[in-house]
Amino acid sequence: MKADFQAFTRSHQVALFFVLTIAVSWTIYGVEFVVGPPPIALGVFGPVLAAAFLTWVTGGNLRQWVGQLFIWRVNGRWYLFVLVGFPIIFIGGSTAIYVALTGDTIAPGVLPERVWIALFFLAFQILTAGLGEELGWRGFALPRLQDQYNALTASLVIGFFWALWHLPLFFQPDSYQAQMGPVIYLIEGFTLSVLFTWVYNSTGGSVLIAALLHGVFNTTLVLYPHEGELDIAEFPYLMGVSRSVLMLVIAVLIVAVYGRKLTTRESIPDTEHAGGVPANQSSRSEVETDGRQ
Repeated sequence: MKADFQAFTRSHQVALFFVLTIAVSWTIYGVEFVVGPPPIALGVFGPVLAAAFLTWVTGGNLRQWVGQLFIWRVNGRWYLFVLVGFPIIFIGGSTAIYVALTGDTIAPGVLPERVWIALFFLAFQILTAGLGEELGWRGFALPRLQDQYNALTASLVIGFFWALWHLPLFFQPDSYQAQMGPVIYLIEGFTLSVLFTWVYNSTGGSVLIAALLHGVFNTTLVLYPHEGELDIAEFPYLMGVSRSVLMLVIAVLIVAVYGRKLTTRESIPDTEHAGGVPANQSSRSEVETDGRQ
């Protein structure tokens, strides 16, 4: 019975991950809606909880799975890109698109004060959205999907469920998701997933770098040179559109240059890299039983 259950979970581990992630997070969001929001949105930890449970149930190596978070010895250019290059390119490019769309002027003078706020916001985002999500989306689902599909297809699958996972936030009036609407956010989910896959694959499966990028991307919301309070509920809609347009351009360029493997390396991380057991591998008990027959 145990062997049958383990074989079933291995064969459907990606689908089960998506189901459990959504079930856990949506349940938490539902409870928070009734009793009131806590200081930290606990629903963000749904992906990491689902991934940890399924890694254990399928007989995987939890230490190796978590170990992806400690792959820090990567080419220094990735730290430079994630922490400096990407935010400059992304904020500058999307601001330029926004100005072209609206004709509004920008206010660079507000940035020095916002940089200090952004540093605290970045640390918070890395510890919540970064760690709570990336050990799941990239550290669990992506390597397993890449055993079956090319990296581009795997990214689009994750992008869809990643956007769907945020669905309860569309009903919270003070959220970024409610401001942008489902179409813009779905585009953002697909394109960001391509970017994150490219970074994860190119760094040898480093969840650390993916988590840093996740935190940096979220932090860009508070670094735009426009007047007004730093209130996500008041974030300009056309600025969100500009972000999605630029992300679409970035994703297309990544695919054009690196192809469907989305990596600068020859090989890509697979299930075993993430501490998992491939779906077609027999459990130890099954092997022992076969040996006795």
